[in-house]
Amino acid sequence: MIPMNLKSIGTAPLLFVLAACSQASPTPSGEQGGAGGTTAAGGSGGSVSTGGSGAHAGTGGGNAAGGTTGGSSSGGTGGTVSSGAGGSVAGGTGGSQAAGTGGGATGGSGGVPSGGMGGTGVAGMGMGMGGAVIGSGGASGGSAGRSAGGAGGAGTAGGGGSAGADTGAATVQLTQLHQKIEGFGINDTYASTTLPSSLFDATKDIGLTILRVGMNSSGALQNSNESTDMAMVKKVSGTKIIGSCWSAPGTMKTNGSENDGGHLKPENYNAWATTITNFAKSNGLYAMSAVNEPDFASCGSADPCNGNYATMLYTANELVAFIKVVGPMLQAAGVKVITPEASEWNHLWSNTSAGPDVGGKNSSDPLKCGFPPSNAACDKGEGYDYGHYLAKDATAWAAFDIVGTHEYDSQQAYPWPSDVTAARKEVWQTEMSGVKWWPEQGPSSDIANGVAVAGWIHSALVVGDASAWLYWWYTQTGDNEGLMLGSTDTKRHYTFGNYSKFVRPGYTRVEITGAIPADVLPSAYVGSDGTVVIVAINKGKSDVSVPITIAGGTAPASMTPYVTSASQNLAATTAVPVSNGTFTMALGASTVTTFVGK
Repeated sequence: MIPMNLKSIGTAPLLFVLAACSQASPTPSGEQGGAGGTTAAGGSGGSVSTGGSGAHAGTGGGNAAGGTTGGSSSGGTGGTVSSGAGGSVAGGTGGSQAAGTGGGATGGSGGVPSGGMGGTGVAGMGMGMGGAVIGSGGASGGSAGRSAGGAGGAGTAGGGGSAGADTGAATVQLTQLHQKIEGFGINDTYASTTLPSSLFDATKDIGLTILRVGMNSSGALQNSNESTDMAMVKKVSGTKIIGSCWSAPGTMKTNGSENDGGHLKPENYNAWATTITNFAKSNGLYAMSAVNEPDFASCGSADPCNGNYATMLYTANELVAFIKVVGPMLQAAGVKVITPEASEWNHLWSNTSAGPDVGGKNSSDPLKCGFPPSNAACDKGEGYDYGHYLAKDATAWAAFDIVGTHEYDSQQAYPWPSDVTAARKEVWQTEMSGVKWWPEQGPSSDIANGVAVAGWIHSALVVGDASAWLYWWYTQTGDNEGLMLGSTDTKRHYTFGNYSKFVRPGYTRVEITGAIPADVLPSAYVGSDGTVVIVAINKGKSDVSVPITIAGGTAPASMTPYVTSASQNLAATTAVPVSNGTFTMALGASTVTTFVGK
């Protein structure tokens, strides 16, 4: 996104540079399985196709508690291995990997890993009414859900099953691998000052490894500071630079202006694609975004708009057509292609827009899909839902390399839908901050905001499987668009560092299973050298201790905590010994703590 007045690592640091055209999503509902059957017992229960809401433990799911009446690991009462009593791997009330109240990949309420009586195998997509981004339930009862819940869904406890929370111990599963991490970074497009080199040094600051720069309508860098920042970043080993573009010249657009939306005319696709490719080549970029925030049009200063500046719209059909022109050009030049960089993560996979904001308004919805979506044209590619339409076209899908998105407005990530079966691509969240009209707009610099920003990052990495996460600006006065609040340091600077300083490029996110307190959001990563990193957010107002086991590999002898709190900034505290693979995470109220061991 653009600012309001416009639009608003312990080792040698690694860095990525990207160029961009740009604009802000809900928090996953639980990751822990609920109570109910065990891996050996089946039972009756919820429907797989409707999900519920909630966070963390819920009824259904889990492999640690529940009854035995109704079956075995190969089927429940009346069930089969593939359909679930109280849910299945695909989804449902009573829990599943895809959605539902109390879900989990290993069972439902009174259920079994793959079946019992009850549901079918279709999970809810998008944002289900009454649902959440992922079904409540989760980890040792299964991985967190991968689709939104539906309108409810009841589900009863399985025969012989008893209600209750999953009592399995929290466990870092080193062999259950998710996405590879490419890095963390920042934007400098439109910025009035250059970036400090220390920002890309993990020994002096938070060890960023990616820079995103912007191209103007003439095919040049947006400002002179960017060339200085690029030269600095290129000296840092392992970094990457990426780019994006906000708008074509007005003469190429349907509204005759660089500002306030308008669409690129089809007869200008080739010329604009050539400009983009030349920019990426001449600046030696690692990757280039073909469009920036195709779902956002600047529209004045009244809620929900926040300025007039360069923006350009694409419908899903238009983006598919354009990516088939620009993508092959960039790929032939040796530049990775990013798209669609939607301003709202939900627009990757649906026509549903975010809202309401703090003033009670929904987002601007420039393609007029409606709240909730009701425009039939949007269901035919004339709306958002960019990911689905790109995936439906094999040529378009092959013409780009990275799924780019922003996290504005709804301030959370959305999972890869189960109905998108095209080959998975890396997901990069390339721009996010606190902007006008939306929660965390600021100005603020306190630990509450730091914990909220850490929650954005956690959602992107754990729910959205993002490989990269970038903040918008380094410094800004008057709102939270900068890591710094003018010259004042902020807690979000350091909670961002709880990830960027320790979760280094090349690390892989691994699964955490078992019971986790409701206010704790943990994620875990492993490096090729055996380093284990656990980042734990405690959103609660009370201290909490969480025993956690490291399984599936060699556990470190100890884990060193680095704490960001109201009084500490990435402060190294006393190492915690690991005994028989287990240690206790002591998490202060309203903190973000990174545990590191090798």
